[in-house]
Amino acid sequence: MNYRIETETTHRMRIRIGTRKLSEEQAKILKFAFSHAPGVSEVTVYKASAGCAITYTGDRSEIIRRLNCFNFDNVQMMAEKEEENARISAEEMKKRKLDPELKRKLRMRILGETIADTVLPLPVQLAYHAYQMVTLKEM
Repeated sequence: MNYRIETETTHRMRIRIGTRKLSEEQAKILKFAFSHAPGVSEVTVYKASAGCAITYTGDRSEIIRRLNCFNFDNVQMMAEKEEENARISAEEMKKRKLDPELKRKLRMRILGETIADTVLPLPVQLAYHAYQMVTLKEM
């Protein structure tokens, strides 16, 4: 892969790939490929500038070797592997459990929405939900 190391500190490097910007698929594949590498603790991909920041705990030469070996021409195989790992069976979903803190937040959010929908008059409800849609408020 054609890349250039922009900045580098102890256990972190930021690279720029030889293209103008990355597509969504290329960004996912780049993140997937390096986040599963041994010794890598965090990968941040910047699509607009075709950059990538890699935080690692292992040896620098291993990261450089992986960068030299990485090739977007083999995208199809890596994309299929990512999709395969993303699929979860229904039985596995039943086995997974939510974090207690997340459960509490969800319960409080649902309770708040229920109270807002039952107590507030209809025009206020509509304005409230329109505001939520416009701001795309997350939980």
